[in-house]
Amino acid sequence: FGSSAAPFSSSDLALVWRFAPRKSCSLCAAMADSMAMPTGLKGKLASLEDFISMQNEELAAQRQEIEALRGDKSNIEQHYQGQLQEMKKTMVADVQRMQEEVKKHFQQQKAENSRLQQQITTLKGEKTSLQQQILGLQRRIQEIEEHIGCD
Repeated sequence: FGSSAAPFSSSDLALVWRFAPRKSCSLCAAMADSMAMPTGLKGKLASLEDFISMQNEELAAQRQEIEALRGDKSNIEQHYQGQLQEMKKTMVADVQRMQEEVKKHFQQQKAENSRLQQQITTLKGEKTSLQQQILGLQRRIQEIEEHIGCD
């Protein structure tokens, strides 16, 4: 800090301060004790002023970092909110399209079922008619055989 009697340089103190645990000030007290090494009141005041200045600079840098992080967070939130809205819009459109397709296919299937049911009914009627014709022909064959057999 300006005095050659200080055991730490300002860059050493900055590194110690940056990586020091924030909850315990025993390291801060040790640094303050070591900074008190300069003889005379002016030297001590100069060391303290340098230390305070360094801490103010660090505080300002940390505040800038916090603001930058807040800005980044806000930008990221806006970006993902926009993506979310776009996805919602797309999904709603997809769901509506699929619902319309299902309705259309359901109506087609219903018509196909009705057509097939009519065919089944028609075929059943034709089957009954053919069975009756077969029975009639079998009786006729039997009558003809009996008639031929009698002669």
